[in-house]
Order: sequence, then structure tokens, then C-alpha cells
Amino acid sequence: DDSVVQFHGKEHVQKYLLTLMNIVNEIYHDESLGAHINVVLVRIILLSYGKSMSLIEIGNPSQSLENVCRWAYLQQKPDTGHDEYHDHAIFLTRQDFGPSGMQGYAPVTGMCHPVRSCTLNHEDGFSSAFVVAHETGHVLGMEHDGQGNRCGDEVRLGSIMAPLVQAAFHRFHWSRCSQQELSRYLHSYDCLRDDPFAHDWPALPQLPGLHYSMNEQCRFDFGLGYMMCTAFRTFDPCKQLWCSHPDNPYFCKTKKGPPLDGTMCAPGKHCFKGHCIWLTPDILKRDGNWGAWSPFGSCSRTCGTGVKFRTRQCDNPHPANGGRTCSGLAYDFQLCNSQECPDALADFREEQCRQWDLYFEHGDAQHHWLPHEHRDAKER
Repeated sequence: DDSVVQFHGKEHVQKYLLTLMNIVNEIYHDESLGAHINVVLVRIILLSYGKSMSLIEIGNPSQSLENVCRWAYLQQKPDTGHDEYHDHAIFLTRQDFGPSGMQGYAPVTGMCHPVRSCTLNHEDGFSSAFVVAHETGHVLGMEHDGQGNRCGDEVRLGSIMAPLVQAAFHRFHWSRCSQQELSRYLHSYDCLRDDPFAHDWPALPQLPGLHYSMNEQCRFDFGLGYMMCTAFRTFDPCKQLWCSHPDNPYFCKTKKGPPLDGTMCAPGKHCFKGHCIWLTPDILKRDGNWGAWSPFGSCSRTCGTGVKFRTRQCDNPHPANGGRTCSGLAYDFQLCNSQECPDALADFREEQCRQWDLYFEHGDAQHHWLPHEHRDAKER
């Protein structure tokens, strides 16, 4: 809404939102989820001040969520084949729609429902990616860990569905209950089965921190004027992001998480998994790419239309360090030798069966094998 646009600036908000949703996508790619889910952004809508004020009712999360979900329903494209047709709506605001500390609000098991597939999220920096993932988890059918299930022991380990989201970039996972609850409902969400359309969004760096300094991340987390705390130099800046305001530089605050991977921490060095290191190619994620096609093999028939195949490998380069494998088929075929055979009465199926005469025995004797055709045409 407008509070997010005004805070980040209209010229910067798109890049911020793309980076945020890329982080959400990576959270859903964590192996602990036990499912293959891609989060794909198909549309960004920036609201005016007036519209933002009319949707968010301060201190009333349930009414605000109802308003937001109804508004998102009205924005839906009528054609499911439209490239901006959405399966799920994520609403971000910096307004206080609930009691102090409320991070988000969402209906449970609303995915694919025309009005209930939506979430309301309080945006306050890149750690909001875990709030978005948490609220969307509710819509997918997940409950809070330790509330209605037996996964309260995983909350302190950084489970994403903890009642109060405490997951951070260096420590997060989906609990065993989240995995079970998702598997219980996922098969029923038919709207998620289609492949999303490709969108021409601006390209982003592989590591999100390459675009955002520690000072910028502090401003996102705590507000205007905040920057990296420099009062105390005894800590590794990549272990935990500490921030302070120039008006009170010795009062440092943290959200208990490290800076984004890729954030510059020293000349030539960047944060990676909580450490300030030189970024070398062997630690960076690398997506796979197809190599060249092999030559076509020989035709399966000399006449009467056969098939020839060719293959390719996902080795240019191989995927590495969690990078995506190649999309598309590893094989290709063409019809060949389509001219009619001289012996028009020959049965190619019989020729194929005859090749097995030397290999198949029945009753300790070799036989001449013939094609079998089922009496029922539907079974042929």
C-alpha cells in the first residue's frame, strides 16, 4: 500500500519487492518443506493514499483482512490464462492494522479460494519475508507450531510457523508438523498445478545483499535515520545486524538476524551465511544450462516411417550449490524414412515380434512370436 511506497520511494519499491519475494521463494525451496513450491510474482499493484486508508482499519486486523481480500478479489483477471492471473494475493503495509507486535493475519486453508486466498502482512524490512512465508503457510493449511500440534519444541530452533515469527536468514526451517499439514491439503489446491507465465521483471543479483548496504537494511528494519551501529566494534558485522540512530549512537538494536547474503562487510568481502568472506565461484549457487544436442541416431526403420532420437545433457554448466536444474526435455525425436516399403503387405509389428524369437522360450521350446491384438478396440 501507500505506506510501503512512501517509505521505500516509488522509484525503488519495485526492486525492493522483487528482492523480498525472491527471499520468500528461497524460504519455500528449503528441503524441510518436503514439497516443490515456486513463488512467482505475476503482478505488483501500488495503491494510492486514499485507497490504502480505506482498506486498513487501524487496530482491527480481521476487518482489515476482510477488506484486503475483497479488494484483491476485485483485481483478479477473469481469464485464468491471463499472464497476470494470480493464485494468491500478498498485501504489504507499514500501517498498524493490529495490536503492537502483530506481524500478519491470514485465513487458514484459503488457497485457491476466490476470496480467501490472501494475506495481510506488516512490512518492516527484509525479515518480513519470513512473515509473508508464515502467513502464506496458513493459507496453505499450516497451523502455529505448538498450537493444535506437537511441534512446540521446534519454535526455539527457528521454525517458520512459530506463533511469533523468530526465524532469520541464518536459522530457519519448516517444522515436521508444517510438512505434514501441507501434505494433507496440497493435493486439493488445483490452481497451483499450472506453470506460471514468464514475466519480464528486471534481473536481480544472485545474492540480495549485493544491492543493499547494512545502512539501508537498518533503515528498512527500524526506520529513517537508522544505520549500522558503529559504537562497538567487537562483533562480526555478519553474525548479527546491529543498528542505531545518530541521535543515540550507543543504543544499538537488532532483529537478531544477520545481514543479507552478499552485503559488503569489508573491502572486497561480503556476508555469506553469517560470515564475512571473499566470494568465490565455488560457494555461489549456479543454475544448470543445457549443452549442445547430440547428432540424431539411426532411423528405427528403413521405410514406412520410423523414428530417430537425439539427446542433450544439463552440463553447460552443471547445476551446483543448490542451483536449479535445466527445464525442458533432455531428448528430441523426428520421423524419418517415410517412404512406403516395397512389400506393402508386411506387418512392422510382426517384424518387431520376430526379433524376440531367439530370446523368449515357452515350454522349453523356442517359438515364433506374433503381435497380439485385444478383442476390445478400447484396450488395443
